Formats: sequence, structure tokens, C-alpha cells
Amino acid sequence: MKHKQFEEWLQLYLYDELSDQERTLFEHHLSDCDKCRMDIDEMKKFRTALAHHKPFKVEEPILQEARRNLRLRIHAIATKESFLDRAKELLDGFLAPSYQMALGGISILAVGVTVGYFVFGSPTGKSPLLRSISSVSAVEAGESQVSNIRFLERNTHTGDVEFTFETTTPVHVRGNVNDEQIQKVLARALVNEQNAGIRLNALNIIGSHSERGLAGNAELNSEVKSSLIKALLNDRNLGVRKEALDVLKKYLPDPAIVRAFLTVLANEKNTGLKIAAINSLDLTKYENQPLNQEILDMFRQKARSDENNYIRIKAKAALQEVQQ
Repeated sequence: MKHKQFEEWLQLYLYDELSDQERTLFEHHLSDCDKCRMDIDEMKKFRTALAHHKPFKVEEPILQEARRNLRLRIHAIATKESFLDRAKELLDGFLAPSYQMALGGISILAVGVTVGYFVFGSPTGKSPLLRSISSVSAVEAGESQVSNIRFLERNTHTGDVEFTFETTTPVHVRGNVNDEQIQKVLARALVNEQNAGIRLNALNIIGSHSERGLAGNAELNSEVKSSLIKALLNDRNLGVRKEALDVLKKYLPDPAIVRAFLTVLANEKNTGLKIAAINSLDLTKYENQPLNQEILDMFRQKARSDENNYIRIKAKAALQEVQQ
């Protein structure tokens, strides 16, 4: 057996993922290979160091204060150039000096009336610019493009989340992750946002909702599911694809999700993601479903010809379990 194959088994050996026969072969190889022994020792030291590492715990009041200060700084930068400044520039550019003062006064009056209407005319006494996502017209109107999403605050205990995003105009949202409209915004950000870190953050929040939803036997929203599948199959960032798979596997045996996992097995280049996909598919759960033949065919193909030895062994073992 080639040395490269044993190198691929290093992590699998460390996490006890090898079969008995493979473990025997690998341990025999370790007795003769100084390099693999050194690699295993380094991995064990790293795991030990991680196990003893205790992350610094920041008190919640300090975190809340830091988040508040950050929001204030962001707001100050975003509003540095006020509406009145921009209006004055337009007046300076297009109007003669004799008309600027009169029209400037009319503009200020109009702004005052508008602000007064929003602040004092609102039934709740609050400005409608900051409201639950369920009443944001941009989302209700079905705008598909969500961009420049910025997360301001998140409470992992209650599920409350606050963020801003842009459709044709900036939108500021505060609500709960269980709100269907908030989930749709996060789903659209997952598909459209260019920043991989923001896509991961959106996925993390969607994942926290899925944990609460499963506790209540809630189904995954169709738009959210579609976005998660797109991220799994098409996102250029491996971390995003892996996080999408972790969320979707909670909703197996949904047929669309099963087909997405089969596509990962067929086309994904990353071995770790393929292993995660095949480990998530339990053949015994699909015997009486229409997808059964598709899944069996894929497992037979992987058992015969996959380039990764673990996947071949896993597929063969799963097929044998079904045949018994």
C-alpha cells in the first residue's frame, strides 16, 4: 500500500474511524514509519493542548456595552453626511443664490412635517423606520436581492437578533430568529452576500433556529431550504458548504435534501465533506421511499470506484447492512 494512503488515514486513526483491518495495517505501518509516528504524536499533543485550553470568559455586561458602543460608532459614521447637507449641495449646484434661502426654508419645513408625522403620528408612538421584519415592506413585496447585511446584536438564549441590510434602500431590523420573514432575509443573504464571514454568520443563526424548530417538530421553510441547498452545492467557501450540510442533515429524510447529499457524494471535491454526507445517510431509513433506488445506486458506485478508501468501505458496509 502506498505511503500516501497511510497519510490519509492519520486523522481517521486518531478519531477511531478505521475498520479493524485498516487499524491493524496502519499500526503495522506506524511501527516502521518515523514520519507518521511523529505526525500522530503532534496531533495528539495538539488535541491535549486544546482540551486543557480554557477560553477567557467575558462578562455579559461588558459585551453589551461593547456592542452598544459599536452600534453608536457605526451609526455616527453612516449619518456623518446628513440629509440636509446633501440637500444644500443640490441647492448650491442647481439654484441661484436668490432662490436658495427660500427653498431651503421650505425644505426644512417639509422635513419637520415628515419627521413629526412619523414620530407622533405612528399608532405606537415610535418611528416606523425600526420595526419587526414582519412589517418591512421590502421583504413583503418579495424583493429577492439582499445585500450588505450587518449583524448588530444577537441573543443566543432568546433568539432575538438585530441587523441591517439593503434591498433598494437600507433596512434596519430587530426581531426574533423564529420569525419567518427574518429567516427569508437570512436565506437571501446566504445566496447573495459576497462576504463569506457574513454568509457563515447567517448560516449560524439559521442553524440555531433549526435546533429550536426541531424541538417543536417545525418544518424548514421552503425558501430557506432552497438557499441552504444552493449554499451546500455551489458556495465557493468550504466552511459555508460544511455549515450548510450540518444544518440540512437535521431535516433528513427530506427528499430534496437527500438528493443534495447524493450530489455532494457525486461531485464534491473535498473528501471531508463527502465523508460527512455519506455518514449522514442511513440506508435503513429509506427502504420504503421512492428515493431508495437512487441512494442504493450511488452507494454501489461509491463502493466500487470512489478514490477515497474510507468512503468505499463505508458504502460497502452500509450496503451489507441493508442486505442482511
